[in-house]
Amino acid sequence: MKETGMDGSVDPLEPPEDQDVPQENPEDAPNGVGETSQELTEVEEEPEPLNVEDYLFDDGQNVTMDLNEQMLMVVPEGVFAFEKLTHLMLADNGLTSIPDDIERLVNLEILEVPNNKLGSISSSVYLLYHLRVLDCSNNEICEIRPDIASLLDMRELVLNGNRLTRIPAQIGYLEQLEYLILSENRISELPNTIGHCQSLKVLALERNILDFITPEVCKIEELRRLALSGNHITNLPRETENFTCLEQLLLDDNEFEFVPVQVYWMETLTELAFSGNKLKEIQPEIGNLKNLIILGLNNNQIEAIPDELCDLNLIEVLGLENNKIKVIPDNISNLYNLKEIYVGNNCIEEIPENLCWCSNLEVISLLKNKISDLPVELENLRRLHSLVLSDNAFEILPPAISSLHGLEIFLADGNKASELPEDFGNMSKMKQINLSRNAFTEFPKSLCSLRGLEVLDIRHNQLQVIPNEVSRFERMRVLNLSNNQIRSLDPEFCGIKNLHVLDLSDNLLDDIPEEFEGMDELTDLDISNNQFLQFPKIVFAIPNLERLKYDQKNGHPTPSLPDEVEFSGLSYLIVSNNSLRTLPNTINGMKNIQSFVADNNDICVLPEALCELKNLKVLHLNNNSLTSLPENFDNLSGLKDLRLYNNPMKTPPMDICVSGVMQPIGRFIRRAMEREELLLLKMFEEIKTSLDKNEIRYMMKKFRFPDTKITELEQTYHGKDRIQDRVYNAMLFWKDFKGPLATIDELIRVFHIVGYEELCTKLKAMKIFAQRLRF
Repeated sequence: MKETGMDGSVDPLEPPEDQDVPQENPEDAPNGVGETSQELTEVEEEPEPLNVEDYLFDDGQNVTMDLNEQMLMVVPEGVFAFEKLTHLMLADNGLTSIPDDIERLVNLEILEVPNNKLGSISSSVYLLYHLRVLDCSNNEICEIRPDIASLLDMRELVLNGNRLTRIPAQIGYLEQLEYLILSENRISELPNTIGHCQSLKVLALERNILDFITPEVCKIEELRRLALSGNHITNLPRETENFTCLEQLLLDDNEFEFVPVQVYWMETLTELAFSGNKLKEIQPEIGNLKNLIILGLNNNQIEAIPDELCDLNLIEVLGLENNKIKVIPDNISNLYNLKEIYVGNNCIEEIPENLCWCSNLEVISLLKNKISDLPVELENLRRLHSLVLSDNAFEILPPAISSLHGLEIFLADGNKASELPEDFGNMSKMKQINLSRNAFTEFPKSLCSLRGLEVLDIRHNQLQVIPNEVSRFERMRVLNLSNNQIRSLDPEFCGIKNLHVLDLSDNLLDDIPEEFEGMDELTDLDISNNQFLQFPKIVFAIPNLERLKYDQKNGHPTPSLPDEVEFSGLSYLIVSNNSLRTLPNTINGMKNIQSFVADNNDICVLPEALCELKNLKVLHLNNNSLTSLPENFDNLSGLKDLRLYNNPMKTPPMDICVSGVMQPIGRFIRRAMEREELLLLKMFEEIKTSLDKNEIRYMMKKFRFPDTKITELEQTYHGKDRIQDRVYNAMLFWKDFKGPLATIDELIRVFHIVGYEELCTKLKAMKIFAQRLRF
């Protein structure tokens, strides 16, 4: 999974998952490319066969072989020699099939093959008559064969995350089956024979395409958990009320417009989940479900909480977020076992004081309502550890909050608060605070007394100064100060020694204190969109920094990266939206760099040193001025994600670059450079016959040759008969002096500026003629 930033956005620095890159025959490659291909081939050699005995465990009763995560493409033949094997584990490999030899494992009771690439269940698996557990979840299996009827000892059948479209009628023969887990498939109906599975305790069919449930399911008297979330169900069979043992009924994310009345007669229910439907009301009959502990009704259209719901005094978790509720009833206090209540994103303006008599409450979420105050009785909630007040109408945070000495998480972002309650600094157990998007003009010093605070988000305020007392944060790991008006940081700021993630983006900073190099734990730093005139070199001295973001889209663009980049241990670097024209030659010192993003600059040439970054996987240089890539660019053999869009690429052209495959890119570059070299030398031959003594001296001055070099050339090639040698060697010096910038286009451009139009015309003609020959 890609990593997220503090604001929940996807981190663009994160390298992509490995993808196959086609390799060409090294014998067909030009010089240098074949060697790279050879190295890749050696790396990709198949590992030595496993000695399966090393993975065998015998406890006297069970014989287990654990081959999980061994990168197996086939099951080793040696496995089938152990006839006493009772438990075979093959999870997280690359298996596409189970060999027929599996039938030799006549004592096998548990077979686990999840997270592979199986297209089917081998017919031999159905001959393992002692099999009790079969887990083939997260594969590509399309069917369960009727042969399943032969596995009469089966207790658990787990096939989550496959491509099943139906369940065979023969499933009814599995009278010992207790767990049937078939979520995340494409099943549209259940066979009537499902009712014969009288031992079934758990039936999970979440995230399929069911639109109804056969009444035969209701005959399974021992069923404890029925999970049907994420389907298209609109109603339940009338016989549902016959369930006598059902404890969990999960119907989230379906298409119910009402709760079927028969649900209210399932008095054994301890968990009822109806979130993500189209419910407009909860009937008074909800009061019949006296054993409910968890009730989920989030994401519906419910307008009122019935009083009867508040008589369910065993409820511990109540979810009513994202509805249209305006009032929390006073008799909410009857829910004296309530531990978690979620009523965010409703239309609530006032919190009744009776809620504060639910003294076992640990979590209260009130986000996205219209609440502007809390009752003073809040102090009764001694066990409360999480309070969410985000996106409400608080201009003053209620003083009662300071009495919640057990509070660990306090989220009050998106309000209009400008200060914290008195005594807020006494909340010694606080670990995470979010005060972003408020109206703070001064950093609340009471925060600095919370020595155990680990995460603080105070972005999008109007802070100008960060007090020196922040150095008291002994456990602070994540600090977000972005989108404020901070102009400078004092050296004392660097006393936050355990800081891992720091966001200072979108401020007015023009410098970073030298003491930053002492922040040994800092791994992630964002200083984008500030007012730096030069790149702050000191960040490259932060010893364990892994990620640096320096995107100046809304800040002051920087013209260059310092040579000190070579001392950095960075793995991920973003320097987009600056005014870079090239990259430093010392970039080859960045041995750990995996992702380099420099979009929207003015880079026109890349140093050859870039090609030495062996760990580079991501290179984004979109919207620059590149026309060519370095000669040894294909040395970047680990590069998986190359993006060069909106560059005037010629060597190689964009249609080759867009493939991202190194070998054709490298081959094109070398052939193009050979052609360019030959044409450049031919042009030098033309130039040497076109300039006289005075013109060559004028040309060298315009080319900004050092005076010492001009003198050396004139003395070495003295005399009228050696003028042509002087011109030719002067051009060779220009070529070496300019390096990668000594291109044919640059040569023509300079002669045009000097005013040698006739010579320019000849050189242009030579270029056009060479291009026609090439095509």
